[in-house]
Amino acid sequence: MDIVINNINRIDVINEVIDKVSVGIAGSIITQISDKSLQGNIIIDGTNKYLAPAFFDAHFHIESTNLTPVNFAEAVIPNGTAAIVADCHEICNVAGMKGFHYFRHACHHARMKIFLTAPSCVPSSHFGTNGANLGVPEIKEMLSYDDVVALGEMMNFPGVINRNPEVMAKIKATHDMGKIVNGHAPGLRGKNLRKYISAGIYDDHESLTLPEMKKKLSLGMKIFLREGSAETVPDDCYTLLKTEKDDVMFCADDKLVTDILRQGHINFNIRKAVKLGIDPIRAVRAGSYNTAQHYNMQDRGCIEMNKIADVLVLPDLVTFMPEVVILNGAVAYQKDIPSPTVQMYPVPDSIMHSIQTKLIKAIPAISQKYYGHVIEVEDGMVYTKKLIHDVKEEISIKQDILKLVVVERYGETGNISACHVHGFGLKKGALGSTVAHDCHNIIVVGTNDEDILTAVNQLIEHQGGLCAINGTDITVDELRVGGLMSTKNP
Repeated sequence: MDIVINNINRIDVINEVIDKVSVGIAGSIITQISDKSLQGNIIIDGTNKYLAPAFFDAHFHIESTNLTPVNFAEAVIPNGTAAIVADCHEICNVAGMKGFHYFRHACHHARMKIFLTAPSCVPSSHFGTNGANLGVPEIKEMLSYDDVVALGEMMNFPGVINRNPEVMAKIKATHDMGKIVNGHAPGLRGKNLRKYISAGIYDDHESLTLPEMKKKLSLGMKIFLREGSAETVPDDCYTLLKTEKDDVMFCADDKLVTDILRQGHINFNIRKAVKLGIDPIRAVRAGSYNTAQHYNMQDRGCIEMNKIADVLVLPDLVTFMPEVVILNGAVAYQKDIPSPTVQMYPVPDSIMHSIQTKLIKAIPAISQKYYGHVIEVEDGMVYTKKLIHDVKEEISIKQDILKLVVVERYGETGNISACHVHGFGLKKGALGSTVAHDCHNIIVVGTNDEDILTAVNQLIEHQGGLCAINGTDITVDELRVGGLMSTKNP
């Protein structure tokens, strides 16, 4: 055998017990489970340690980390993640099928397993301008690939409820190929929720409260407990795991690389569950086996004979920080030993130069017609509010009334819009980004037109990124891959 792990406490997620075994791995497969020590080329002593199935994220957007797929894998492997289901919604909004094909091939070069979903809503809205339109033919092409395991989160719940023909055709195409449809249904209830589920939508990661989750479970949906950077579930939602053995799993959805490096990935969800009183075995099951079963992957998610050897050696059932990560039968990470240097998959020139708009010469004034209508933002919240405010001037730093500008980046319309915004608290300068869901146009908030103009043009010149401007003090963090992702290592 290539690798053996002797005398270790196996977390048996199927029977929900812990037993002491020795495990043998040949190639990529678990080939032996014994109550006696085994011999192999690599022998790991598991005394007083735990062997867990490696973790599996049920729904994630890699682009949210600002990393390419290869570099994303290097950030999460030390946290025990073996696999994710990635919705490449963002790169497809920017670059359409070219973006999809680049992303898919890049995922194949990562040191972990990255499954994909076919983005269901590109564009997500017709109120903005994005870089592509993915219709039914494109959905069918994406779903034809074995590593595309679902139709991505169906955000257009009004289209589902009202049985929009194109929306329903996408869902039907998915079902015809024997694949599932991911859901996105925050706050839906009553007849609308039943109609949404009856279309054949299998899960939801957007529920806001425990009663909402319980109702969706009672109607046959599965629930993903989400721990992202901006959106997390309330603590009481974890009590579902006490009664729901099969139908609750974990995802991160959108998580910045800084938060992954600081908090972890799916091991963060598991650690939180255990802190809240959930049995560690049940928590590990939700972060591995349940996800594999949900996507009908019978070859992974547990430590059993003839399963893929994605396993973790854990020192305890508290931190869930692995000492050894074995992926596809090979040691992918060992604590205190540097991981191998990886090469970034080449990015097509069209995706490295996705900003087509030319440098702009001036920032437009906010229309007097819209004075008094202010977008209110709150730190840590993804939802905005409409604020009616007696605005007398275009920018009032004292009142925290700043100027927000959106510049169409695809060279389609050349539109530039401006409005008032409250809640940023900036006293000087401007902040800009080409990460702006879901169309990912250039968006800048600032205290004066000069710095806003500089921010816009810096983002155009750098072909995407995040920037902070204060006069001649200019900082730009480049995100040249579609204006979303960096070419740098984490």
